[in-house]
Amino acid sequence: MSFNSNNLENQLLESAAGQAVYDSLVQANVNLQTVSVELVKQMLVAECRYRRTLSFLDSSPSLAAC
Repeated sequence: MSFNSNNLENQLLESAAGQAVYDSLVQANVNLQTVSVELVKQMLVAECRYRRTLSFLDSSPSLAAC
């Protein structure tokens, strides 16, 4: 699958996790044309894991009492 920077940007902006990855790349002043698709996939997986961890912690009854 071939990606250009506009296509990659549009695909990242379709989800909340993708928006977080896009935002971190922009804040780091990274040119999207230089980012490999594999790196973006790894960043998305890490962001999704992070979000699942947060949702697990938010729903944990023992932590809700703190």
